[in-house]
Amino acid sequence: MTSNAPIVVGVDGSGSSLDAVRWAARAAELRGAPLVLVCAYQNTNIYTTLVAIPPNLGSEMKAATTKILEAASKIASATVDDPAALSVTAEAIVGPAIPVLLERASEARMLVVGSRGNGEYFAELLGSVSAGVSTHAHCPVAIVRGVPVSGSLSGPVVVGVDGSEQNEYAIGVAFEEASLRGAELVAVHAWADHVLLRQFPDDTDEPVDVSALTAAGQTVLAESLAGWQERYPEVKVERIVVRDSAVSKLLELSKGAQEIVVGSRGRGGFTGLLLGSTSRSLSHLVDCPMIIARESSE
Repeated sequence: MTSNAPIVVGVDGSGSSLDAVRWAARAAELRGAPLVLVCAYQNTNIYTTLVAIPPNLGSEMKAATTKILEAASKIASATVDDPAALSVTAEAIVGPAIPVLLERASEARMLVVGSRGNGEYFAELLGSVSAGVSTHAHCPVAIVRGVPVSGSLSGPVVVGVDGSEQNEYAIGVAFEEASLRGAELVAVHAWADHVLLRQFPDDTDEPVDVSALTAAGQTVLAESLAGWQERYPEVKVERIVVRDSAVSKLLELSKGAQEIVVGSRGRGGFTGLLLGSTSRSLSHLVDCPMIIARESSE
């Protein structure tokens, strides 16, 4: 990825995708990065990610796509403080949405999609697209939900911390986000997922040593955050250790957060957090944008 890599956002005309445009425009402005709006479209009779069609499409679809991108470009410019400083490129591409976005994001700084979408002209709803790209993209993926018209959000940046090597990248992304947005960072370690809770119910004959496990969680946070805290000394950090489901705690904190950052893989309370039905549930339920911190090496 080059130093001037763009932020790529998927657009389909839905309200959710326009929320994604607002959030992406602000993210691009904060980084001084170009913004690329991508609308992938297909024949209205084809609703599959596996079948591409010839480029000689009807004028109705082409006109609809152009109109959507024009509206999205205006929204992007209206969101930022200095529209003249924001480089916006709009691209209408024939093909299935997921492969198109993944290809376009291969050299991107970040890929941004909405949590829901519009299937009238397009191959997939963005809800399914968000699940597909978050699994396969080689860059961070932001799934946007709940952005005000201004594109700005209040509250802290929340990051899930599990102490794994894979989680390190997510912590770095979260610190950068907090620094750019002038936000507090809330770092959460959940030491009791649903499996642990079943193994150690409250009425067990061998009670869990809560204080010991909480202390261990605090150690995980201290070790995981140390280097990043030195790199971003301006970021205020709140540390939370809970005996709870990681998903439940993140959902709770999302209600007052600016955004949630999670790793694409993990262990302990965050193992499998972004796999299967759990990933889909989280992306549709959080009350703020969620960044899945994927690296190019994954």
